[in-house]
Amino acid sequence: METSAGFWLLAVLLLAATSFSQAQTVQRYFKVGGTLQLSPQPVSAQITSIVWKCDKNLLAEWVQGLISLTYYSKFKGRTTLNTDTGVLEIRGLTAADSGVYSVEINNQVQSQVYKTVEIEDVPQPEVKVTPLVCNSTSESCKLVCEGDVNKAGPVKYFWKKDDGEWEESQINTMEIINDEETQRVKTFSCRMKNLVSERDSEPIDNPLYQEKTPGCGLCVTHLGAVMRSLAVLAPCWVAVCLWTKRKTLCKCRNTHS
Repeated sequence: METSAGFWLLAVLLLAATSFSQAQTVQRYFKVGGTLQLSPQPVSAQITSIVWKCDKNLLAEWVQGLISLTYYSKFKGRTTLNTDTGVLEIRGLTAADSGVYSVEINNQVQSQVYKTVEIEDVPQPEVKVTPLVCNSTSESCKLVCEGDVNKAGPVKYFWKKDDGEWEESQINTMEIINDEETQRVKTFSCRMKNLVSERDSEPIDNPLYQEKTPGCGLCVTHLGAVMRSLAVLAPCWVAVCLWTKRKTLCKCRNTHS
């Protein structure tokens, strides 16, 4: 029983240690050619020594009164370390700069580390309609904001109706319902955005759009009124014609007699 209890206690401690370790890893994304800033956790005492490492290899080092500020290997000439704050800046980033960065302040290794990942610009998005047979008689359809985002890192999606405001979406698809509101929308557009770029698609015609003829009901009303007026005036017009014709005939008879 004691062995079993000890086993489960050890398992819980290992799980807690793993969760703690994961919680201290901060993901940072960068674009090739860009600049990256990494900050240590705040310390209460004055900073007297700093050591930054990349994948456990020395990157930058400084010890007050003992070691002058020194940069190592590929980081020379494109790195700046602020000895007052411990903030590290790396310029002209390359794909080889991906890795895990850690820092030691005043001889204390900080628990927080940075995992840096290279990302690219988002692609030019394109809106596709599914199913392909979607038209004004369909109950609903889906719009898909397409583009290869495998190397773009975290991507956010936005949708726009006609010239309206952009609305953020958690996914790259949007369902459109064939209702009166959707039928009035002429075009849809989508936007992809990551930490280093954003791009918009070309507007796509709304497959559920139905053009409404403005004032059609008013036209019917006016047409009905005109037809009713003609129905009332028609007998009068016929009577006037007959009376005029009869008067003309009578006049002709009187003249010949």
